[in-house]
Amino acid sequence: MSSNVRRGVIPRSPTGISEHVDEIYTQQGFFGQWVHMFRSRNVGFPATWSSDDVMYNGVDTNELTPADLTDPEGSSTPLLYGDGIAISFSRRAQPMPFTEVNADFHQIRFYHRGEHLLETELGRLEVEAGDFVVVPKGLAYRDSPRRTEGNAVLIFETLEPVVPAEELWDGVGFTSFFTDFSAMKLPEPVGQIDNVETEVRLKFRGEVHRLTYDFDPCSDVVGWMGDPVMFSLNVWDIPGLGSSHGFLPPPAAAVLMSQDKSFFFNVMSPKPWPSAPEPNGSIGAPAHLNDYDEVWFNHVADAAPHTDGHLWRLPPSIPHPGIKRPPFTPDGPVERPQELKLNFDCRSTLTWTEAGRKALMPDPQIGLYTSLAGTHIGVVPDEAVGYAAGRSHS
Repeated sequence: MSSNVRRGVIPRSPTGISEHVDEIYTQQGFFGQWVHMFRSRNVGFPATWSSDDVMYNGVDTNELTPADLTDPEGSSTPLLYGDGIAISFSRRAQPMPFTEVNADFHQIRFYHRGEHLLETELGRLEVEAGDFVVVPKGLAYRDSPRRTEGNAVLIFETLEPVVPAEELWDGVGFTSFFTDFSAMKLPEPVGQIDNVETEVRLKFRGEVHRLTYDFDPCSDVVGWMGDPVMFSLNVWDIPGLGSSHGFLPPPAAAVLMSQDKSFFFNVMSPKPWPSAPEPNGSIGAPAHLNDYDEVWFNHVADAAPHTDGHLWRLPPSIPHPGIKRPPFTPDGPVERPQELKLNFDCRSTLTWTEAGRKALMPDPQIGLYTSLAGTHIGVVPDEAVGYAAGRSHS
């Protein structure tokens, strides 16, 4: 089907900015048919809503107290779950006194804060803030923070295997100028037999079981060969892609994904400044609605450090309101802005856990701009009230 059908008044370039509100509707995540609307008001701002499940909401993970913060035997705090997807948050202070095997889910472990030693069946990985580690289901691992304070790990569990998102770039050529996967860190085998009793905590079919060995399964492997099924990369090694006119959809920043495109793990690094002035260029993103759930996580934001660690769920039940501002080019030498978010898009419909619901921010409409979006591109709190009322979008 042609993608250049037009009806009504098209007031400007879709990448630009004016008194009209952009809203993009897409199917199959961002990969199906689409419509770009120019609206007089923003449907992402309802006057009331009957349930938090249908509204975008955020939590401040800095306020969470997972069980593993005070109890070495404890676990992370579950925040969101859906069909084949689970998201939890850990603030582990002490090394795991057990080894863990998750036979149900693959993991993407994002190390938001702290330095850790991650011991696995394939070997050891030294992990630091900004690293994300792919841990396939069925392989043993043990996480040991190097210090007792300031640790934070966001854990994504997926039923489908996690693969590098290289295939998204097959149509335009090699990927080394985007994500250089050859820079991935691989676990190094230890190759020694530690004759110590080791407890393995096994997650299988939704239940927790225990196995014991008279040796350590994370140290006896002397070597391995095959595919890099377990690896780590750092988010600051992922370039930010931009356009001379502004916005690109989140999968342009995809680093990991499932082969069936049921989820994408996108690293939203700082992007180049747009070079097209208004009305054709802009900074920010339009309002948007599709059939995927979106999870956003603030890793670093120097312009709004109080928002570091804020996590948001944007459901497919209501448009994400968006925000666009006139483009500008900063003065001075070339510098990399310290601004980085993670975005996890999934086909599964997500639901807040009880712990997640208790931690929801009080006003999601204003919070969307003071926590997730507007603050980072110059919107002050008082101005956010206008955005939340749908009055100030140009």
